[in-house]
Amino acid sequence: MMMPRRAHISIGMAVFLGGAIALPSLVRDAGARAQAPQQQPVPNDPLQLPNHRYDLPATLLTAAQLEAHKAKMLADKDEDVPMNMVKAGGGSDRHQVGISLVYRLKGQSNPNFAVHDDVAEVYHVLEGKGRMLLGGKIVDWQRRPTSAGNGRGSGGTKAEGAKEIQIAKGDVLIIPAGTPHRWLMADEFTAYTVVRMDPDGVTPLLTFK
Repeated sequence: MMMPRRAHISIGMAVFLGGAIALPSLVRDAGARAQAPQQQPVPNDPLQLPNHRYDLPATLLTAAQLEAHKAKMLADKDEDVPMNMVKAGGGSDRHQVGISLVYRLKGQSNPNFAVHDDVAEVYHVLEGKGRMLLGGKIVDWQRRPTSAGNGRGSGGTKAEGAKEIQIAKGDVLIIPAGTPHRWLMADEFTAYTVVRMDPDGVTPLLTFK
């Protein structure tokens, strides 16, 4: 059966118009591909960078070890105890990283700000909640003895411009080296791990036993 001429022309025009609409987008896509910078191959020489360590072992601290460590800390009434401090690798043999476990009893408020000269810290709250003061400028600054956990540092009782934050189970807090910080109040028993990053190797190496 022959299709009416009017319908035949309409279909042909539709096909042509569809191609006309699609053609510019194809041209644009091809142009974009042509203008995109070609990714250069990554050189494989050297495969290992000079003066870098590629032989350091990984370290695992299990939940059971953390719980046992916390129980011993509570029995000894010692609220901040390093668990390990190991070589961190990279281009400096001095770079170290370690994990400590810290707890705060309900109602505990520390009177002093802490400032670590070299060691940055990352808190991960395992249980509890509380409030902290962070940052600002200490007005009664004094040096303190070197700590086995966080190296050289200083502190004071007042910091102008410090900001109060709330911290609770599951939260993560980064405290750069040199930033004043203080526990204002533990609203309930709070325990947290502290990852301490020591770029200059000022803290002693420690293997968890």
